[in-house]
Amino acid sequence: MRGTPRGGAVSLGLLAGVLGCANLTDAPRADLAPVVQRDGLPFELPTIPEAVLDWLSAHRVVIVGETHLIREHREMMAAIVRALHARGFRQLLLEWPHMADWVVNDFVRDGGRGPGWVPPTWLFGDLITAMRDFNRTLPPEQRFEVRGIDVNLRDYGGASDFLGSLRALSERLADPGPVDAFLQGAYDTPERQTDRLQTLRGALATRESELVAAWGADWYETVAEMVEVELASVTVRALRDDHYDLSVRLREDVMKRLADLRLEGYPHASLINVGGNHAQKAYLKGTEQEWLGDYLVHRSNALGGSAIVLNVTPARIMDSAGAVTTYDIMDVSPENELFRVMHETWPDQIVFLPLDDSVFLEGVAMNFEEVIHVGAPKRIYDAFILLPLAHRVPLP
Repeated sequence: MRGTPRGGAVSLGLLAGVLGCANLTDAPRADLAPVVQRDGLPFELPTIPEAVLDWLSAHRVVIVGETHLIREHREMMAAIVRALHARGFRQLLLEWPHMADWVVNDFVRDGGRGPGWVPPTWLFGDLITAMRDFNRTLPPEQRFEVRGIDVNLRDYGGASDFLGSLRALSERLADPGPVDAFLQGAYDTPERQTDRLQTLRGALATRESELVAAWGADWYETVAEMVEVELASVTVRALRDDHYDLSVRLREDVMKRLADLRLEGYPHASLINVGGNHAQKAYLKGTEQEWLGDYLVHRSNALGGSAIVLNVTPARIMDSAGAVTTYDIMDVSPENELFRVMHETWPDQIVFLPLDDSVFLEGVAMNFEEVIHVGAPKRIYDAFILLPLAHRVPLP
């Protein structure tokens, strides 16, 4: 039945209380609908409304939270990148494994270091290819950079893909020296991985001046950074099965450091695209901790406080073939759920909703793929974008 959670999968109040505000109750539809109607901005791709661009470009950093593996999200991000380029944005940071950071950025800038490499579709391949195609219309000094700010998880291939990426890079270095020696050894258990990485780190430090002269400063720093992030990734991977919450916190710490590294002193504005949990600027859903968005908005010195956070969520999701509906907001939300109200107001359009009204500082029901949270959305994000229809990108 429409308006009723299906099969007991969701319940209002599943997670009520944000930032210590216990006993939040969800706002009635009569309070939400007029605000959605007044403040919502509907649009259709490839056009992004000027009002949305004005809102985003007023900040040095725009943090976008996503529902993973949504084709339409990538299409919208590509359109936003193209539109914000004219307003001074030049960098996109992705929840992409750091081991492929160098090859992704080389690909989008046509650097030629990884000839023949094709980014996998499931891992932002469509967005990355769109970025490369857009860059080809620009002079080199105006091109976007795309950087990966995640650890090297097993989900991405883990240790084996780290070795593959380092090997591909070493083949393009004059006299890879200690990197080649590292690649000859066994790399199986976390203990052995840590030991070999620490040995490589020491060799890089000892021979720094020699290697910088042979490789160039940029490639030396790339290799050294790969080693540091992989060292942290070994620990995250080892803890993920039996100590998941700790592994999540350690992973988030690496993402914070990498984001700061890419933003500190960067002369242009930047976009950051990560999962909706990572983007949140206060705890609502997921492991209770300081998330990337929380850190960047409230504590990072790299932004000067100029950051805005929005979350993108779908109203309906279909499988990659478009044959089966796997999620429908109308079937799994009560009438006062925010995204349902947005979808019913503009059923066939993308909707941008800034969370400026005071109603969003109180309890609001929000359905994130069949899990309804009741919280104050303004404390978690600054705006929502609702996609009317989305298709899953197939996993390999």
